[in-house]
Amino acid sequence: MGLSLVNLGAKDWVLLILHVGGQSPIKGEEILHTIFFMMQYPPFNFKPLILSVYSNELHQAIEELTEKGLVKREYVFDKGKAVEVLTLTEKGTFEAFKLAEKVEENWIAIGEVMVREGSKVLSELEAMKKTYNGRDITELLKLFLDRIDNPESTFDLWFTKDEIEYMKKVYRSLKRII
Repeated sequence: MGLSLVNLGAKDWVLLILHVGGQSPIKGEEILHTIFFMMQYPPFNFKPLILSVYSNELHQAIEELTEKGLVKREYVFDKGKAVEVLTLTEKGTFEAFKLAEKVEENWIAIGEVMVREGSKVLSELEAMKKTYNGRDITELLKLFLDRIDNPESTFDLWFTKDEIEYMKKVYRSLKRII
């Protein structure tokens, strides 16, 4: 078929998510963590926090891309609130476009267990970006809480079976009162 296998690094994933969807900006670093965490096969390792999830690898990639002048981080006012916005710079746009072309034409390794067609990876990233970008933190928290009770949850990567059952019990109690 002429397709080869491509392994993407953390910075590549960030460039791609900022590239898809017409290069629309991402409204807050927490959105990036959410998007990648919610993927069926996340390309990053995440640590659960009290109110969210966090990937140091993802955070460091954003920092490095910003330092290299490929990503711009700024604050804008949206509905009267200061919102962090991440966008590609001109240099970043060029790099992301080249990378997206390479991804489109090949198979992509995601972690150690999954290989997918590049075009499908780009489509999934675009769909995830449309779904989660622009949501406020309370909506994201509800998504994480709802995921606790989901049979397809990836929480078993971090917690024991007993810990998950306990979280489900707490979550179900919380649902009854709110």
